[in-house]
Amino acid sequence: MKQITATVEVEVGKRGSNHGLVTTSDGLVLIDGPHKPSDTLRLKAEIERRGVPLRYILNTEPHGDHWTSNAYFDVPVVAHEGVRERILGTDIAAMVKRVGTFGPDEAKHLESYRPNAPVITFSRELTLHVGDHTFRMIHMPGHTTSQAAIVVENDGVVFTSDNVFCKCHTWLQEADPAAWLKALDALGALPGETLVPGHGPVCDKRYLREQGAFIEEWVDYVRRGVDKGLAKDEAVVTLTAMTDRYPMDVEQDGMAPAVMKMNVANLFDYVTGAGVHRRA
Repeated sequence: MKQITATVEVEVGKRGSNHGLVTTSDGLVLIDGPHKPSDTLRLKAEIERRGVPLRYILNTEPHGDHWTSNAYFDVPVVAHEGVRERILGTDIAAMVKRVGTFGPDEAKHLESYRPNAPVITFSRELTLHVGDHTFRMIHMPGHTTSQAAIVVENDGVVFTSDNVFCKCHTWLQEADPAAWLKALDALGALPGETLVPGHGPVCDKRYLREQGAFIEEWVDYVRRGVDKGLAKDEAVVTLTAMTDRYPMDVEQDGMAPAVMKMNVANLFDYVTGAGVHRRA
C-alpha cells in the first residue's frame, strides 16, 4: 500500500476497486477492499502482522468489487442503506462462481462464502469517530444510486468511490449522469485536495472537470444515435467507439465490448426517459 498522508494508505493497481487503510489512535479503518480473495487474504495478513486491531470497514458503493472482501474480516461494516439492500439481494452463488474465475486460487478461498453486510447504515450523511479521526460519509448518487464519498477530515483526503475513474474507462451501466455531474460539483466543494478514485491513480480536484466532460461526451454520443432514429437494440450493437478513449482498468482486458454495450443500454434509457430513468 502507498502512504499518501501520515495516516492514510491506499492500494491501487489491483483488480477491482481501490481501497484505503487509515491508522487512528484506536485502530485501523478499512475503506472498501480488494475484489480478489487472494488479494484480500494478503491484506488481512498484513493487518495482522501490524498487531493493530481493525475497527471498521467503510463501503462506498453497492458493486461487488467494493464489498466482496468484507466477508474475510470480523468487524462491523458501515455503508449507505442501499449498499446493505443490494448485498442482501445478491445472488451469492452466482457471485462466488464469477469471482472464482479471477485466478487459479480464488475458488478455494470462496468455499462457504458468506457476505458481511453493513450493520450500520445511513441515508444522507453519517459521521464516524474512531480514536482521533473523524470520517464523514456523504451520499452522492451518480455512478449508482447508493454512492458515498468518504472524507477523512484529519488528512484532507476524500475517497470518491466510482464517481471518479481516473485515467481508466468509466462504467455507466446504471448511472444517472445528471446526478453524477452534481456529485462531481459536490466533491469539488469538499475540503481537501487529494482524491482517491474508485479506480485509477490517486489524483486531485483538477481531474473532476475531465471526469465530468467524459460523462457529458458519453451522453451526447448516445443522444446522437437516438436522434438518428436508432432503436435500443440497434444502438447497443452499432455504438462502439467510446471505449477507445481510456484503457480498461486492471485485469479488465477484453471487457471493453461488454462494458460498451451496458453503458449504451443504460444511457439510451436515460436519453429517452425509459426504464429506470422513466420520468413521472
